[in-house]
Amino acid sequence: MTDHVALQLEFAGLSDVGRTRSRNEDNFDINRDAGLALVCDGMGGHAGGDIASKTAVESIVDFVYEYQPTDADDDADEVDEADDTVGDSPLTAPAGRRAPVAGVGRSIATIRAAVQRANRHLLALNQQRGFPEGRGMGTTVVGLWLAPDSDRVVIFHAGDSRLYRLRDGEMRQLTRDHSLYQAWLDNGAHGHAPHRNIIVRALGTMTDVEPEVSLQPVAEGDLFLLCSDGLSSMVADDDILPHLRQASDLEATSKALIDLANAKGGHDNITVVLARVVPKPVPPKQDS
Repeated sequence: MTDHVALQLEFAGLSDVGRTRSRNEDNFDINRDAGLALVCDGMGGHAGGDIASKTAVESIVDFVYEYQPTDADDDADEVDEADDTVGDSPLTAPAGRRAPVAGVGRSIATIRAAVQRANRHLLALNQQRGFPEGRGMGTTVVGLWLAPDSDRVVIFHAGDSRLYRLRDGEMRQLTRDHSLYQAWLDNGAHGHAPHRNIIVRALGTMTDVEPEVSLQPVAEGDLFLLCSDGLSSMVADDDILPHLRQASDLEATSKALIDLANAKGGHDNITVVLARVVPKPVPPKQDS
């Protein structure tokens, strides 16, 4: 069996309604046992954006938490990596089943299946409420999962909720917004800019939603920031960076980032989750 670096994640997270909204449609979850964190930003207003984000969070967490790696997974060949990224690789599990892909590849397949199941749940809720496809409630999602017994994280997202990594004092955005504005930028930014909040990929909005999934190696001390656009649309990356560099207390840093977004107007719900890579404690040796 391949030896892996003994690492784990420590977490903190906070969500705030902001200064202009009457209801918080964001939801997040931190599952320390599974090494999993995710943020969902609900859409739909009276149609139930808060229900959409809560449903997606619970569905994904429950599915991933049930994942149990086997020795056969670890012994088998692992998925190929290109530039530390697995993009739209053909590892999607059929509806309701786990794909029999070995090692970390199976973790990727598990994430895809979890997100797709959440999407089916939201579609069913919209149908029950009489909404046509593409209408009703929906949600973005961004998350990371420390693949079991490995030194890599599976990063996944759909929509414009973001994930950043701080390493050696440098911050890098590891997700790319699924928005009309981002598509406009990618195509040369010709003509008038579309509104920044028009999302082109989200759960609950269409039958087939593929999360964008990547695989990233981790190192001790890496700090990940997951956030809804209530933070990233109000606070520039250059203003986020000093807080991450000084993040000795993750809970205090989460609150400071939310306070900063509110100080700049708080025009949306704001959710911040921080995850830091730390050594896993070595269990004491048992006397023979």
